[in-house]
Amino acid sequence: MSSSTAEEWPVEQTWQLRNTHWHGYVEHTSLDAAPSRQERLERTPEEVLSTPEEVAAWLEVNLRGATAPPGTEGKKGAKDLRDFSDSRQVHLSLASRGESIYTGVRGMFTLAVEAVTATECRNTHDGAEVAPLKSSRRR
Repeated sequence: MSSSTAEEWPVEQTWQLRNTHWHGYVEHTSLDAAPSRQERLERTPEEVLSTPEEVAAWLEVNLRGATAPPGTEGKKGAKDLRDFSDSRQVHLSLASRGESIYTGVRGMFTLAVEAVTATECRNTHDGAEVAPLKSSRRR
């Protein structure tokens, strides 16, 4: 990662002050046709993320998996040498400010990570706690 990226995209602690966590959604549609924030929050997320580091890692795993070079998907021992450090730093910085993040792969899918506070989460889930999904469900 270049030092200019880290300087341009600093990591903050704003998310903790707002008591923020994130709901991750994988949508098989383009960003311009993706559901609204409110529509997403009415659904059960694919993943519940507790820290900006988890947000950045979840986005990287999904982007890396979807854009794997042809012929390397699912191959044991195949090394992926692509560098995602710049986008990871941007995602980490945005999440550290308690922001939602929307990204994806054109023509394939949209990834939405909705920043929610405890109050928003309770309202969305009728007072029920949303437990993080098992790591086996991570993509």
